[in-house]
Amino acid sequence: MSTNNLSLNILNFSHAEDLLTVYISENKTNNCIYLSKYDCESLAHIFGKEKELFATSEPTEGSTAVTKATSPEHCSEGESPWSLSFLKKYYTRCLTNYFRAKGFPAQTNFVSDTEVWIKDKSAYPGCDGYRVFTLRIQFSKTERKPELLVAMGDIRSVYKKSVNDPVFSEISEKEFNWVCFRNQLYKHEFMPEAARRHQDEVFPCMSFGLIDLLKISHPAPEKSNKYLKYSQEIEIFRKNYLEEETLQNFMAIEKKWKQVQPERLAIAETNMLRFGEGEHAEPKYGLKQFGPKELITDETVFFFILHVDYKPLAFSINEYLAGKRSEFPGGMNGFLRMKYNTEPFLSIVFSDKENPLKEIEEKLNLKKELFDPSKRYVAMYLSPYSKWDRSVRHKSIYYRLKEMLLIRGIVSQTIDADKTWGKDKQTVQDGDNIKAVIKDGFHYSLPNILTAIYAKLGATPWCLEKQPTEELVIGISAYRSKDLNKNYLGSAFSFTNEGRFQGFECFRHNQLSELAGSIALTVEEYCNEHQNLSRLVIHFYKRLSKRELKPIEKALAELELDVSVIVVSVNKGYSDDIVGFDNSKPHKMPVSGTYLALEYNQYLLFNNQLQQGTEKINDREGYPFPLKIRIQQFLPDKNTVIQPEPADAVQLLTQVCRFSQLYWKSVSRQWMPVTLRYPELLAQIVPHFKYLDLPDMGRENLWFL
Repeated sequence: MSTNNLSLNILNFSHAEDLLTVYISENKTNNCIYLSKYDCESLAHIFGKEKELFATSEPTEGSTAVTKATSPEHCSEGESPWSLSFLKKYYTRCLTNYFRAKGFPAQTNFVSDTEVWIKDKSAYPGCDGYRVFTLRIQFSKTERKPELLVAMGDIRSVYKKSVNDPVFSEISEKEFNWVCFRNQLYKHEFMPEAARRHQDEVFPCMSFGLIDLLKISHPAPEKSNKYLKYSQEIEIFRKNYLEEETLQNFMAIEKKWKQVQPERLAIAETNMLRFGEGEHAEPKYGLKQFGPKELITDETVFFFILHVDYKPLAFSINEYLAGKRSEFPGGMNGFLRMKYNTEPFLSIVFSDKENPLKEIEEKLNLKKELFDPSKRYVAMYLSPYSKWDRSVRHKSIYYRLKEMLLIRGIVSQTIDADKTWGKDKQTVQDGDNIKAVIKDGFHYSLPNILTAIYAKLGATPWCLEKQPTEELVIGISAYRSKDLNKNYLGSAFSFTNEGRFQGFECFRHNQLSELAGSIALTVEEYCNEHQNLSRLVIHFYKRLSKRELKPIEKALAELELDVSVIVVSVNKGYSDDIVGFDNSKPHKMPVSGTYLALEYNQYLLFNNQLQQGTEKINDREGYPFPLKIRIQQFLPDKNTVIQPEPADAVQLLTQVCRFSQLYWKSVSRQWMPVTLRYPELLAQIVPHFKYLDLPDMGRENLWFL
């Protein structure tokens, strides 16, 4: 199914000369280009075999001029052109030198792209701001045609005070990562001697660590239309810097952005979700109208955990849940078809905001006899600290309390007290009770809160339609804990027939064999109940390397299953290197389900709120950039990757879109599939627990939402 043309952030260019002369030497010099093993071998007739060679655009002592064609059509018989890898390095170096000559901070990054810093406004006080643009040289696979990708990055900030200013006197040099010296960028540990002799001219680039140490507040996240901003910024950059004659002398860049014809998934016909008494495409309407897919039959009791100052807030939230407020008629029962029930003397009030855990645990133990094993319990924790609070001590309270309750079989829901009540803490007298004047709009967040609670209790708020084939989908995602300075992997398991999640695990980043064993065990358990497993689909948060895949293949081979394994690698961060724009629309965001087949089994998939046939945009739901997806298919007993059939690729891309509809932490549409989002949430929390061995309840429901 075709859709409107997309304009990509790519400019075609042509070689300024048919023949390119560079100077080759065995001596490494500043600003030289390292030649690959292939390029060295191609010059072995001149320099001899197994020599390490370097290239420069200007002659150096002992160098030899070598001329080759830039493309095969300009080669004489028996000649070969410069390799594409060399041409990429050559043009990248030329671009970096070009912008440095113009006085801009510029560098070649670790993937051989040019990063250019253009002056802009910083969001942080006391800093100079720079918008970072990444320029990538690439070649179309089939035609060897050169292209220049222009990617807009974030605004980086450079502190206006140098590293030897007294403000840094108690800050370790380890906190300095990149620094700016005389308009050039350097890793602090690799600064040139001149920078070390003139540290009053060395200015640190801001990192989250430095921002926290300097006690600089973080700005609110940008929520405007990124498509408009991105397209405007790269066009301004093109006009201002890519049309100059100096640049055109070595690469003739076209003025028009590359146009492509994408395809569109037929998700509009299959995006209905199943609720209790009907179907709807939108959770926020379907849940209210038709009720949840599964009803909770166990009696469920709610209680509060709160600081003594927040009693008025607990009274007011209790009224919302009980259906006593006109802004949220029906309360919990009206929304979830579930009776809201509390019991006297069960709530816990603590007095020490800074160290409440000991007091809470003591009171939980004292109230132990009040908890009935036949009932389910939900703790509503009114947190004194925002989720954006960067204090490690304050964040640890949240993690330890969640674990403390989980061990006792109690799920918890955290509510930011200050965000809900407001900074001024207004109250009203109602009989004998003092109640909080809750901020306007709180009732709009209640559907999200109640949906998350329902999923935490192990029930299904909504699900997908039954699928014709039996597939097992395993999602693996990662999270790097800045506090613990370690990477963790989380994995979630799902049946594709309705998108029901069965279990979770969390591993250290290097526990690949344990992860593989967990996957094999889940596959085995599934096959014991379902005899017709057609294939195993693994959603991975990045491209799965051979090293990472090997233990998984080995574990599956031992099961002797005759099923293929498909790895769908989804870039966990939205793709902002290749972006497509629908210039026929004022907002420029392509309709959801639009996809573009890239090279090497890669796809660009737009998964957003914009449905075919409607121009309605909800700014609160955002303007997410596309997902970059790579599909690898492995047949049974074969380690080679085969290209999936087009119909299979469409099915797998559709599956990614559908699984993004199963995010039970919110009733708003999401853009990342839960097969990756849920494991990431799990990996964010579990490493902070005292005990990594979770109780059974902790492996079977979504307590971490």
